[in-house]
Amino acid sequence: MNDYSLFINSSEGSFTTLLVYVNDIILAGNDNEEIELVKEALNKTFKIKDLGDLRCFLGFEVGSKKRIMMTQKKYAFLD
Repeated sequence: MNDYSLFINSSEGSFTTLLVYVNDIILAGNDNEEIELVKEALNKTFKIKDLGDLRCFLGFEVGSKKRIMMTQKKYAFLD
């Protein structure tokens, strides 16, 4: 199965992934230098805006400390 919106680069202990949905992009990985290179390359072509750490994507609240946690608390109805 191919996913034409998910791009992965992995080499020698470095892992970088880029997920595109319409005009939103998540860029993540374990090599900050590689992430900066990808952002620079994207900015040359598309003039991107870095919004910092991921907090929300497609209605999911995203947080991380030792692991990534995704929630949709704002959609839960409590009586």
